[in-house]
This record gives sequence, structure tokens and C-alpha cells, in this order.
Amino acid sequence: MALTLFGLVLSLTPWGRAGLRTGLLLPALLSVSQGPAYSLFGEPIHFTRTTLSSATTGLVYVDLYAPTDSSPVLPGRRQAVVVIAGLGDNRADVQLVNFARSLASDGMVVAIVGTPALFDFVLRRADSAAVVQVFELLARRSDIDPSHIGLVGFSAGNALACFAAADPRIRQQVAFVLSFGGFFEATTLLQAIATHQLQADGRAQPWTPYYVPLQALAHTLGTILPSREAALLRSAFAQNGRPLTAAELRQLSPSTRAAYHLLAGDQPGQVAANLAALSPQMRALLAQLSPASVVSAIEAPIFLLHDRSDAYVPFTETRAFADALQQLHHPYDMAEFGIFQHVEVRSGLSPLQVLGDSSRLATIVWKITLVGS
Repeated sequence: MALTLFGLVLSLTPWGRAGLRTGLLLPALLSVSQGPAYSLFGEPIHFTRTTLSSATTGLVYVDLYAPTDSSPVLPGRRQAVVVIAGLGDNRADVQLVNFARSLASDGMVVAIVGTPALFDFVLRRADSAAVVQVFELLARRSDIDPSHIGLVGFSAGNALACFAAADPRIRQQVAFVLSFGGFFEATTLLQAIATHQLQADGRAQPWTPYYVPLQALAHTLGTILPSREAALLRSAFAQNGRPLTAAELRQLSPSTRAAYHLLAGDQPGQVAANLAALSPQMRALLAQLSPASVVSAIEAPIFLLHDRSDAYVPFTETRAFADALQQLHHPYDMAEFGIFQHVEVRSGLSPLQVLGDSSRLATIVWKITLVGS
């Protein structure tokens, strides 16, 4: 009898249902496959890839993962998430697909949003309009509760999630914002790249950035540069790029040359001077692209996740985000991990390593699933 009552509590109360869903989701999110639980208990899902038109972005690419049955198994209408999976075309990434399929098998509708600029490693604030467009599209679906739609931003996608969450058109509807491996201020990110250091717990720590954030900043800054300078900056910070020659550096304006040295990290003693030498347009763009610029306008609770050894974005960016939210008395949760490589689960982890971080992740997952349970 006691077990029966316990089972009823788990299935009939929101926190109990969220606990059951977390128990199913967590193993899948910590691996590259859904595992046997969803084969037995998960809902069958349907995948569609569509392209929408947008006056702001031109095109919006949407990968939709949804339960096949339009009638939710749980009472009420479905929960949904809009996902911005960082810069580049990551739609075929194995762990991203597993993430989307796992959530859809759990009964959620998952929309992964892309734009031409994102696929070209360019971050544009205007692309948040695509996120709003997809959010409103989901909110009109009869099987989705419009008050149960959250925004998930991986890596630099966290900026677009924040901009969309602050947009007056949907600000009061957004159920939550999740930032995983994201940044808070583009200028401090650039400073960490330039110095190969980050400031944590009152001391400097060495930090060596991966090429992707350098490539992204070069492409993004290039959108406001003359074509010749933009091409040189792009070539220098491509995946297999080479440092610019002295002759090529002379072809750059002083502000673009300063940006080059900041990204290259080859003048650690001149970081302050190079930051000051950036053009007003560059400094304005960096500020405009920072979640810090809209944090006070977001109404939804915010979940902040970051791996402490992240080589794409320093984990100190998420700490700065949390500090700002604390000062604003804004509801948030933050968790730091050691089992991820940026936003993907590391391979070769021991059960003990996974166990140590899984409890923190489970708390976040439970709070998110509670929204739609």
C-alpha cells in the first residue's frame, strides 16, 4: 500500500512528475544516446526541417522534434523549448540531436533555430527576431501551453536567448532562460582572449582559448569593417589560419590592427591600450551583443550552466552573469561542472566523475521539467 501511495504521489503531483521525468532525462543528457529507458517509456517522435522567411534575418532554419501523438500523455498541454545551438551549423551534432530527441521523447516540443549569420559564425542582435518568431509559432500550436515555453542558449546562442527573452513581444510569456557555456560581456571575453588569463577567486588563472571564439569575434567584427580588412581578419582566425604578415598588418586601420592583436593574444602587455584603440563602432557592437545589455529587462527565471575548464568561453563569464542577477534580485540558479567540454559531455569519464556533477545537473533539469509537469 505504501508503495502504491508513493507511486500515486509521484504521478499525480507536479514535483513528483518532474522527478520521474528528470530520472528519465538525466542519463540520456549525460550520454550520446537516449538509452533503453526511452525505448520502453518514451513517446515516439517526429522530426521535420523547415525554412521560414523573415524580414529581419532573411531565412530562419528550424529543426523541430515533437512527439508524434498530438495529445499529451500528461494532463494539460505540452512544454516546449526554443534552442539556439551557438555559432556554426550544429544541427547534425550527435549530442545536440540526442538532447532534442530525449526532450521530445519526454513529451516536449523542441525547436532548434538557425540563421544564415549564425551558420557563418556571425552573432547579430537582430537575429533574436528569429527566436521570437519561432517562439510565437510554437505558442500558437494547440498542443503547447504558451506559458510553458523556455529558451535555451548554448555557447554564444545564450546572447540571442537573452535578447529574445527581453523582447516586449514575448517577455511576459517566456517560462525560463537557460544559458549553457555562454558569455555575459563581449569585452571581458575579448580581454580574456587577449591576455590568455581569467580572473577567478581573486587571482589570475592561465586560460588558452580554442580557435572558435576567435573566429566568431573576427567574423562578427568584420561585419562593420571594409571588405579588405574583414577578409584579412577572417583569414587570420580561420580554423587553419596563419598570423598576418607585417605587410598585411600595415593594410589594417589602427583600430582593426588593435582588434587583431587582441584576438591573436600576441601583445599581452598592451591589452589595455589595444582595447582603448578599438573604434567607437567596435566598442558599441561589443556592448550591443552582450547579454549584460538586456539583463535587467528579462522577467523569466534564468538557469546558468558552465564547465570550469571551458576553452571556448571562460566560466567566469557565467559567474559575472550570476553576480549581476544577484544584484538585481532576479531569480536564478547556477551550476558549475567538470564533466563537459564546453557544452558537450566529455568522453572517458569515470562513474565517480559523472556522479559528482550529475546531482547539480539533476536539480536544474527538475526545475525545468517542473514548468510543464
